Amino acid sequence: MVKETEYYDVLGVSPTASEAEIKKAYYIKARKVHPDKNPNDPLAAQNFQVLGEAYQVLSDPAQRQAYDAYGKSGISTEAIIDPAAIFAMLFGSELFEDYIGQLAMASVASLDIFTEGEEFDAKKLQDKMKVVQKEREEKLADILRGRLNQYVQGNKEDFINYAEAEVSRLSNA
Repeated sequence: MVKETEYYDVLGVSPTASEAEIKKAYYIKARKVHPDKNPNDPLAAQNFQVLGEAYQVLSDPAQRQAYDAYGKSGISTEAIIDPAAIFAMLFGSELFEDYIGQLAMASVASLDIFTEGEEFDAKKLQDKMKVVQKEREEKLADILRGRLNQYVQGNKEDFINYAEAEVSRLSNA
């Protein structure tokens, strides 16, 4: 029995959730509440911070054990890292997805191919990942084709201006 469930509630998982379930829940929620996705929400940064703190505590076995036993008073918040940095380390920056696609770890976290109580099937996961990879490659090829089309059509100056703006945008990520 856990002392409090606030962090579990924030992630939308039960106190018996596995590490994989916690990571998947974090990924799905973080993409929804990320401040970049909610620029008009004054609470977006705060919600993202709370979500990141909950994930960091529940994803660390020692912190989770202390939280389960004593609640928030039993954990050390000194080791909490900026949630945006944690999200980027785990799943990469969304700003680069048009160039590299969704990283494999993020793809696996967002897949919903297993039902509750079902045994892990490596073959099923491998087959699904092959499909996801093929879709990723096709999507990236389409995006690249669209971006290069400007140059191919003779709009070299517009292409260069776009490329320079894109370099500036991505370098600030």
